[in-house]
Amino acid sequence: MLIDTKLQILAAAPDLLEDLIAEIPKDLLKIRRIKGKWSIHEHACHLAEAQRMIIGRFKRFKQEKSPTFVPYLPGTTVPDDNLAKMDLQEQLTDFRANRQVMVDLLKSYTQENWKNEGSHPEYKQINPLLWLRHVLMHDHFHMYRIEELWLTTEAYLRQPN
Repeated sequence: MLIDTKLQILAAAPDLLEDLIAEIPKDLLKIRRIKGKWSIHEHACHLAEAQRMIIGRFKRFKQEKSPTFVPYLPGTTVPDDNLAKMDLQEQLTDFRANRQVMVDLLKSYTQENWKNEGSHPEYKQINPLLWLRHVLMHDHFHMYRIEELWLTTEAYLRQPN
């Protein structure tokens, strides 16, 4: 898939997320339907929170040759209810604004920037092209979880694999 197509999908994520959240009854947003797993609200806020780290990695790929990254492990450095306490509308607004920052940054990449190989203890390989696809998958994984938590009946809701 061409980089431009991936950037278009990346740019469309805020619309997709906001449309999804708008359909969900407000009283369901903060319910943790699966014990020990995030609520719809928390998944949406996580997308905004993680995006700041993601932008930082894309900046480093542009500014540094062969950057080395540290794992981002949500839930290990902040209280369990951190995401639940966030204002959802503020986070959605932040997600939209920062997503445009990310898209603009990636549009400024040169061919050399796209080929920059980094290292990360969690992954066998990391470079901007792989990271871009990873971000797309991350967005859609959490949006799938949001839809699943909203629509799945109790009888079929189970611990995610």
